[in-house]
Amino acid sequence: MRDVLDTLERWVSEGRRVATATVVGTEKSAPRDPGAVLAVSDQGEVAGSVTGGCVEPAVYEEAQEVLAGGEPRLLTYGIADEEAFEVGLPCGGTVYVFVDMLDPEILAGIRSAVAAELPVALTVPVSGSRIGGESLVTPDATDESEGAAEVKRLLSRGENAIVPTSDGDVFVSSFTPRPRMYVFGAIDFASTVASVGKFLGYHVTVCDARAKFVTEERFPEADELVVEWPDEFLAKAPIDERTAICVLTHDEKFDVPILKTALGSPAGYIGAMGSRRTTEKRTARLLDEGVNEDNISRIHAPIGLKIGARTPEEVAVTIAAQIIEVFRAGTARASVPTKDE
Repeated sequence: MRDVLDTLERWVSEGRRVATATVVGTEKSAPRDPGAVLAVSDQGEVAGSVTGGCVEPAVYEEAQEVLAGGEPRLLTYGIADEEAFEVGLPCGGTVYVFVDMLDPEILAGIRSAVAAELPVALTVPVSGSRIGGESLVTPDATDESEGAAEVKRLLSRGENAIVPTSDGDVFVSSFTPRPRMYVFGAIDFASTVASVGKFLGYHVTVCDARAKFVTEERFPEADELVVEWPDEFLAKAPIDERTAICVLTHDEKFDVPILKTALGSPAGYIGAMGSRRTTEKRTARLLDEGVNEDNISRIHAPIGLKIGARTPEEVAVTIAAQIIEVFRAGTARASVPTKDE
């Protein structure tokens, strides 16, 4: 829903009624992941997408029925092989879509949390006696009802998924603050990495001890510029499993302290620039510093996918692709909604 929030807010501010269709589960290949939303206003306007086009017309008609007073509904669409190919998939699959009315108060709560970069989860029963009853859950909620712990777990990981309960399935859509990317070394490669990090949705911080290089003119896409000794900054910076750390300093007096600090954190991605020889020397230094080999193996070095990139822009693309590969590896899709007996 995040990508259509602005449109939804505008429609609601203009007094329009809105139905939303949300992908809540998939099987095999699917064009969009759980959480993708297609919204339809009572003026017939459309925003977003649930399948990239192949079943959108049918979803639109279902949304119109809900706008006309129909009940919330869980829909199942099988995407044929030939249709899947048209939207860039190797084979067909099944998409589960839940359609209901948008609650303006719920939307306001989501918008407020997103603007403040605070985590919040939208929960909506997609089957059972409470179908369509939306609510918002924050990390400090004291709810101890069935499934509440799993909702909080999903929120802590920024994941969207189905939570089964004895009274039907509940879909959880997590809205979390932007993950953080820390780029160390104010070089030309850092500028392009900051740009691609911003494009991927990261809160990007560029840090270097040399003030004359850390300027807004050189890093217009960065959210934050820090002039500080990098390892000292990183030691107190917020880091979680979604954090990406890119060490581009290419200087042992910076690299080794930064990497030691990074390896003591839960950061999900740690990459370091340098030739293979530089990487070998750096690894030896880290071993001398008491870092064990298993921990050192967390470092992606030389940083980026090996596709022959040369320019700063090309290198930034390889780093972005590697970050995506690391964070997407082993990611499971949301469970499939159960059918009411």
